[in-house]
Amino acid sequence: MDQNTLVSSGHALIEALENDGVPPRLAMWVNKTDTDTWKLWLVPPIDISDKRDFYRRISRAISKNRKKMGGLDASDTEVVADSHPAVRGMKRFMRMEQPGSAFFHGNTFNGFYLPNGIVLLSNL
Repeated sequence: MDQNTLVSSGHALIEALENDGVPPRLAMWVNKTDTDTWKLWLVPPIDISDKRDFYRRISRAISKNRKKMGGLDASDTEVVADSHPAVRGMKRFMRMEQPGSAFFHGNTFNGFYLPNGIVLLSNL
């Protein structure tokens, strides 16, 4: 997917999850350069402790809103804990309470290297 599609599909998923009552606290596309693939990292709301439940809600949101998602599939997402080193580093680095887009290249967050990424929401 091109980066404009990543941003628009990510925003559509954030909106769908918010409408379902499970707004993510972080949504960030991360590029895996070794396979040249993108994964949408999502940190669930504080009150969701079961990752499987959040994955089911992500899958359902994508299924219900396929036309808005621009080819996004549940397999393109990854639920990440707020204790992940990169997420903890992002918390100190940026706050974006409303969906937007901030691109980064070749950064290390709290000792965790992320080659390329697009922050869509950071409300940690």
